[in-house]
Amino acid sequence: MSATTISATTPNTEGYGTGLLEFTLAFVPFGFFLGAALLAAETTMDLDFYRTVYTIWATTALVTPALCAFALPGQSARKGALWLLFWSFAFVVYIVHAGYAYFGVYHGSVREFLDGQGIFPAANNVVFTLWWAFDLLLAWFYRGAAAWVQKQRIGAHVYIGGVFVVSTVILKHGFINVLGIILTLSVLLCLVIRLDAWRRSRTG
Repeated sequence: MSATTISATTPNTEGYGTGLLEFTLAFVPFGFFLGAALLAAETTMDLDFYRTVYTIWATTALVTPALCAFALPGQSARKGALWLLFWSFAFVVYIVHAGYAYFGVYHGSVREFLDGQGIFPAANNVVFTLWWAFDLLLAWFYRGAAAWVQKQRIGAHVYIGGVFVVSTVILKHGFINVLGIILTLSVLLCLVIRLDAWRRSRTG
């Protein structure tokens, strides 16, 4: 599948058609998952640790529809709006997760962060966070159709989605594995639908 074909079916950057319905469909899960993650930690003896754990669960749940919307074929305004909103709300919850991890679990110490994470995972987390933030800034504030924007967005979704798959399915253990498997299977299904649509367009 060529880059041209991919970019032709990724969410349109010129207009997302964000209305009340699209906002509600994304905001309600965002509010529910973030609230549940923070409240659930209140039943434990280590608030910072479990808020870190539960908010990454919430992030995984919210990023799944964003990755699926990006992977599905077509570039309707509604699909673009849902992608952008879920992509944005997932990032907000991820920042809450990162905040509790760094300032709570690692006490705001760079040394503790590096010792606890390791150099490579820590560097990966920084790149992961900055790239996601950069892509969101482009999505919200840049309305052009430059090829480099589409290419970096594809790269961001492959990289960020890949990190989620590896960390939730392989590196971590527990309920997060269930969420990771759901994420992986959902995105794979959307990619199959996309591939089928591409084949139909080629043969039609």
